[in-house]
Amino acid sequence: MTATRRNTFHTILLLVLLTTVVTASAQRKLGLEPDNWAIELSKGGLTEVNSMGSLSSQLMEADTIRALRFLDSVEASDNAKGYFFRAHFCMVKASYLYAKFGGYDKYKNRASKELKPIKDQMRKLYADAIDAAYHTEDETTIGWVSFYSAALMRRFGETSWAVMYSKNGVDFLEKAKYPVEPPVYTDLAELLYQVGEYDECINYAKKGIAAWKQLDYETSYKDADKYKITALNTIGVTFYKKNRHDSADAYYQQALQLAKQNKDTLWIGKTLGNIGRTLYAQNKFDSAYWLFLTDYQNSNADSIYDNAGNASGWAARANLARGNKVAALAQAREAIHLLSLWPSGPYLRDTYYTLSLVFRAMNNYDSAFYYNDLYAALNDSLEKEVATSSLAIAKARLNDEASRFNIEKLNKEKRTQIVLRNFISAGIILLSLIILLMLNRNRLKTKMKIERIEKEKTLMEQEIASAQTQLKMFTENIIEKTNLIEKLESQIKGRGATSEQQAIISELSEQTILTEEDWNKFKLLFEKIHPGFFISLKNRFPDITVAEQRMAALTRLRLTTKQIASMLGISVDSVHKSRQRLRMRLQLGADANLDELVANL
Repeated sequence: MTATRRNTFHTILLLVLLTTVVTASAQRKLGLEPDNWAIELSKGGLTEVNSMGSLSSQLMEADTIRALRFLDSVEASDNAKGYFFRAHFCMVKASYLYAKFGGYDKYKNRASKELKPIKDQMRKLYADAIDAAYHTEDETTIGWVSFYSAALMRRFGETSWAVMYSKNGVDFLEKAKYPVEPPVYTDLAELLYQVGEYDECINYAKKGIAAWKQLDYETSYKDADKYKITALNTIGVTFYKKNRHDSADAYYQQALQLAKQNKDTLWIGKTLGNIGRTLYAQNKFDSAYWLFLTDYQNSNADSIYDNAGNASGWAARANLARGNKVAALAQAREAIHLLSLWPSGPYLRDTYYTLSLVFRAMNNYDSAFYYNDLYAALNDSLEKEVATSSLAIAKARLNDEASRFNIEKLNKEKRTQIVLRNFISAGIILLSLIILLMLNRNRLKTKMKIERIEKEKTLMEQEIASAQTQLKMFTENIIEKTNLIEKLESQIKGRGATSEQQAIISELSEQTILTEEDWNKFKLLFEKIHPGFFISLKNRFPDITVAEQRMAALTRLRLTTKQIASMLGISVDSVHKSRQRLRMRLQLGADANLDELVANL
């Protein structure tokens, strides 16, 4: 239940890294004169004049046409020189375009097609700014550009890019020994939590807590304790995700103590709700229920509807465990209502699952089916998003490293040319220098090649792990549906079925749960985990049929006969016959083990 602070990066960076308050004399001196601003933006470092806030505030006061013409004139000015100008100018232009055309007041739907051209243009400006910043070789400038890029990309919902840029900014500012303020660490930790980078999340959240003791930050921040509570809570939920409940509870207790000291009812409720989840995992349902209820009441009172909805959903689950089905249903429906006011994918997924449990307990299998399908679809989507974000981060880092390497190589080549020009008469020294540079370049190329291979291997392993997870969820979902159908058949048969009910039973028994489309999806996932299985099978036994290939694949997964029958929509006896035909096809003797042969393909 981490707090989402969409505006935190923007506010912090304006306060810390930039001097955005423009003096009246500086504005009177420069106004919107392109040549003057080209000179200021070309200066190294950050001043109250060339910083983004100074120029952006004046552009926002001007009409749109004049502002855009001014930016074009600045870029075309003869005074616009060097990489510092390029880095500063691109960030100023990106900031103006966002404020004027891409803010929340213009597009509340961040996935809008109309927003895409603005996003693409800003992404290009960020890439140019980063490239120019690297060319300056000024670590503070690189950190500043990275931070600001992260803040605005996060506003567009580009989490993977926000993580990459934010971490890059922190790394460079730490390298430059520039003091990084605690909330920056905390926000980066929350981003890392969202994409499943749990170890890194804990690391930066702890840095955020430790940073409060430096440079007297506590007196300069009005809500310092809120950031501390957020960091402690982030560490707690991360340990909970890692199934380390004792560690999670230890950090929850620290967050709760601090929240009580500050009489912060919202965070008291959130922290109690998190503690409730650890109690629920220990089957302490009564204690957990009252903590969830407190979380719901406090969040609802402060209009934090997403957290209130999540707390209500967990209260429903605890009530169901206590045997209060009707109350559980009411609380789950309240969660759905609250999440419609303030949507949250993970919270909605958990609520769908809770509703499927409630309706199953109430023997309402139609509704149980319905919410189970909603849960499965949303869970697949969220898991894919996390996996994609993690892969996207890795790719973005790889591209950034390649770009950085190229820039560093260009800078070294320029410095080499200067050395060659100044010492051309010293042949021996020149020759030695060239040899050293060539050796160094080969070493760097070799190093980059090894790193690229290792990163590609990591990406492949992540993709395989993701495929294993999806295959497991795919199989379990089908088995769950089958169990529900069998339970429904049992209940109908137990009451002495009418002719109409017998017809329904007959139709259910003939229903093939694993359709051809399901099989194709299953086969794609299977081949990712066991590459070459079907090719090897076909090469060794050219006459093998598609049905026999399916039986071999399901046997490879070590499913029970009943599970195979349910997945293929056939009887248990038919499974035995199919396995016997497969044994004959594979030319196995009576003593040979079919499972072992299939496992070695």
